Amino acid sequence: MGKFSRHATGLAYPRPRQVLGRLARGAPRLGVPGRMVAVTGQSPSPVAPPSLSVLEAVLERITYANEDTGDTIARVATGRTGPDLLTVAGPLLGAQVGESLRLTGRWSSHPRYGRQFEVHSYTTVLPATIQGIRRYLGSGLIKGIGPVMAERMVAHFGAGILAVIETEPGRLIEVHGLGPKRTKKIADAWEEQKAIKEVMVFLSGVGVSTSLAVRIYKKYAGASITIVKNEPYRLASDVWGIGFKTADTIAQAVGIAHDSPQRIKAGLQYTLSQATDNGHCYLPQPNLITDAAKILEVDRELIGPCLDELVAAEGVVRELVPGERGDLLPAVYLVAFHRAERSLATGLLALLNSRQERLPAFAAVDWGKALRWLRARTGQDLAPAQQEAAQLALTQKVAVLTGGPGCGKSFTVRSIVELAAAKNATVVLASPTGRAAKRLAELTGHPAATVHRLLQLQPGGDPHTTATIPWTRTSLWWMSPR
Repeated sequence: MGKFSRHATGLAYPRPRQVLGRLARGAPRLGVPGRMVAVTGQSPSPVAPPSLSVLEAVLERITYANEDTGDTIARVATGRTGPDLLTVAGPLLGAQVGESLRLTGRWSSHPRYGRQFEVHSYTTVLPATIQGIRRYLGSGLIKGIGPVMAERMVAHFGAGILAVIETEPGRLIEVHGLGPKRTKKIADAWEEQKAIKEVMVFLSGVGVSTSLAVRIYKKYAGASITIVKNEPYRLASDVWGIGFKTADTIAQAVGIAHDSPQRIKAGLQYTLSQATDNGHCYLPQPNLITDAAKILEVDRELIGPCLDELVAAEGVVRELVPGERGDLLPAVYLVAFHRAERSLATGLLALLNSRQERLPAFAAVDWGKALRWLRARTGQDLAPAQQEAAQLALTQKVAVLTGGPGCGKSFTVRSIVELAAAKNATVVLASPTGRAAKRLAELTGHPAATVHRLLQLQPGGDPHTTATIPWTRTSLWWMSPR
């Protein structure tokens, strides 16, 4: 038992598209981020650090891509490789076949695949020549434009076609075969590509790694920049892989004050989360305020009002619980742990109030005789407290055995199982982890399973009903905490 709390009882493979093309010479340098007629991408600057190199190339083929992390292996063409393609590997989220890229990274030699370029970051360079624009538009990157339509569009607007799509998409109906519907589809696809790259540029600028940027964009899409700027601590609860510390770093980068109420509220939840690692389902309010002040490095006086607001917004739960001296003290829970405790309490009460007897064979057992039999079987005597625990476990509907290391819990559990098996009871043993289940099986001589295997629980699924699990009037369920 804790000092002042109860214990907590795809890879996606994009379809490769072959596109002929080479780097357009004289491509424009970095302009305003987000304008598709300039350079956009995942780096706010094409200037490489002294230790990195810059490679300009056309993305010809995507060999492998992980949509969750952005990690990509691709083949590119450069002005120096001629017909041969070069392998590049690294974060290339949003890069499309046919685009001209300015890659920043390092050259390396793979033991199996040979020389390749390891990408640190990249920017997209829109083509500046007629031939490059035609290939770019015809690559399939922009929905609604194929090779034939790309030829027509370039023939009509020349090198200014990209500016037309960006600023005057309504003029596209001037091209034979483009009506209002298809024109709108093209404009929407262009804006979508631009939005993705704007978000990636912004996130890179505030120090977000590519893998986390992918998750942020998938969660918030076009609202990513607004949320990261104004509510960066939402990331800790909404985006897998981002905790308070990462969100706090991002918040500092976007200018959130050190003593901001939103930082303090997020910090309070983080403090409670840290406490759960030590086995606490809640913290007394005074302890929470003290711990949060240390973690956040802010004055205690600022924390109380923020805690009140957090409680009012149902970000945490505060209720009175019995203290060590019998008095009531305000305890603060994370919402999930409060729900878990209430659910557990409801389940235990349901078992205790059940009319069904669990092990009726032990209702009139001769305990003196049973304990002598047990001593002969195990070669050891049970201490008075152990005898009481064994009798309680086998005669009551619910029993909880607690105690510190070396107090005899293990032998007591073994004795309970031995006595239950002697009465032909069905014994079901479970533990939270595989290691604990193995230890429980070795201790008792009976099979044990993890809880999720016993319940046949699959990730993202629901447990099977009790109808599939041996629950009878002659069954003994024993849960080992660890």
